[in-house]
Amino acid sequence: MTKEDAFDEIALDGETYFWRLRHGWVIDQEAGLKGVSISVWREPERTRELIIDFPFSVFGHDRSPSRTALLAALRPAIKAAIAAGWKPDSRGRRFRFNLPDPRESH
Repeated sequence: MTKEDAFDEIALDGETYFWRLRHGWVIDQEAGLKGVSISVWREPERTRELIIDFPFSVFGHDRSPSRTALLAALRPAIKAAIAAGWKPDSRGRRFRFNLPDPRESH
């Protein structure tokens, strides 16, 4: 398994999830600045993949956020995705979740 194929683990509410960074922030011709994107599974590539797209504001210009920063942002993002309908133990096509920009919350 190469470094790109490796998964990291995160514990959340007594469950273990596996994740890996899809990409750091990028500039999209149409969408402008796009933030960090992370894939999450209960069982890597066996259960339904969650793709979390973070708004640029969460990590800012940090293209390679630290593991600590990623974990701190990932926990509430996974909970929000579950609340939005992602079923971690299901199978099927990917569930893409655009995390709301915290600057726009009131």
